[in-house]
Amino acid sequence: MPRPRLNIPAPQLSHGQAAYVLERLIADRRISPSEVSRYVSDMHREISDLETRLQTLRTHAGAPSASSGGGTPSGGGFGARRGRPPGRPPGRPPGSGVTTSGKRRGRPPGSKNVASSASSASTGSAIAQTGVAAGKRRRRARITPEQLASRQLQGRYLGLIRQIPANKRGQYQKIAKESGREAAINAMKSAVNR
Repeated sequence: MPRPRLNIPAPQLSHGQAAYVLERLIADRRISPSEVSRYVSDMHREISDLETRLQTLRTHAGAPSASSGGGTPSGGGFGARRGRPPGRPPGRPPGSGVTTSGKRRGRPPGSKNVASSASSASTGSAIAQTGVAAGKRRRRARITPEQLASRQLQGRYLGLIRQIPANKRGQYQKIAKESGREAAINAMKSAVNR
């Protein structure tokens, strides 16, 4: 769980300093170019939301609005609804892939489109080296029968040693080291059944 951030005031930067910091953050991969684009689009969305809110307040206050020229207050309701407009996912500007039915076009949420991301040049070579194509999952390596037997034996060993008091576990660990896990399992079975 991330720690809550303290409300530390942002340093006052000149335009050149802000551009330099942004370039460094992108170069250090602390922020991606797609995140920068998202923040810019959020800025435009916030401006349009504020303009809509101002328009609603002007209408309810009875003041003439810049677009309609009239000032008749609309009856009913206590103002505009807060929050994002219905049918638009959070952080998305209008017309950003949401259909009229409210369903989103394109990839399902959570899937990564490596080919279209801004940093695909660096990740594309890594994917090509591992042999994983975009959109395909890596197959799990098959385990040998010996590995399966060893894992099952380890599972039985762990299941039994948890039932042994902590001050007596050392002797069974010593048996497992010297004689093998099977001998330790047999010793622990007789101790647990008592």
